[in-house]
Amino acid sequence: IISLEDGLIGVCLGLNYLIEKGFQTGNINHVLSELDDKIYQTAWFDLMKNYSSSLDSLKSVFEVALYFSLRLQNLKLNTDNRFLYEAIVIKAINYLDNTLSYHENFFEPLTYSLNEYFLSNYFFLLSIVYKHGFYNYKIEKIIDEIYPKLCSTYPLLQSNRMQLISGIECLNNEMRRNSIYQYINRLKLEIDYEKMINLEFRNRNLLLANGICGMYLIQSVLFKNNMIPKSLISNKIIKSELWADSYKDNVKQHSTIGLFTGFGGIILIYQHIVKTSLE
Repeated sequence: IISLEDGLIGVCLGLNYLIEKGFQTGNINHVLSELDDKIYQTAWFDLMKNYSSSLDSLKSVFEVALYFSLRLQNLKLNTDNRFLYEAIVIKAINYLDNTLSYHENFFEPLTYSLNEYFLSNYFFLLSIVYKHGFYNYKIEKIIDEIYPKLCSTYPLLQSNRMQLISGIECLNNEMRRNSIYQYINRLKLEIDYEKMINLEFRNRNLLLANGICGMYLIQSVLFKNNMIPKSLISNKIIKSELWADSYKDNVKQHSTIGLFTGFGGIILIYQHIVKTSLE
């Protein structure tokens, strides 16, 4: 398994983060050497060889492209590996581009999810690749082709709307197209943070995977969106019935202490909110 959520990609990104932030010491390129090879070979000879237009295949190829795009940020990567990683990113983007018109890839999820809104995540990926500069002509062509359809895309959920804005902004901060700025500003006009937090996230809907903590992680931590009222989010966390349910033996689904789908992620986000509120 090489997936982001429960496979090698998630493990490697975690190791990269720990070394990059100084929690562990070592040469990240040496540490990840064998794991990079495993992900590369699985993606190139298995995943892309048997690629289909299914949503699962689409997500898997996206995760591979995202991983190697992030690995390319390492300035000490040797020339051979840089060439290989660029090649697989190019191949992945071509697959994603050919499949983008299929299924409901322009449609939003029915409820907020950290990794299920493909269109937003796709723009975020393209922004990372665009910064590297080795496939910019293709990315600009992709945007030219999807722009008419993008202009008619208006997510109903404000949380999805905000996530789409963030993904597009990441890319357009590099491309700087006025037409896309206008579209972003149009989406921003009708976002009410208080109403979004109170109405779109249920009382127990706190998890990183699909809850208010995941939304806060993406917006406030990753995209530095300082407009989100931290007090509303902290109150939502504190007053949630999820805490009382955790003591009930019959509520199995909330018994995990994991980061992505458990209390670990909720507590981590709450600590971040308290810390940044005091600064």
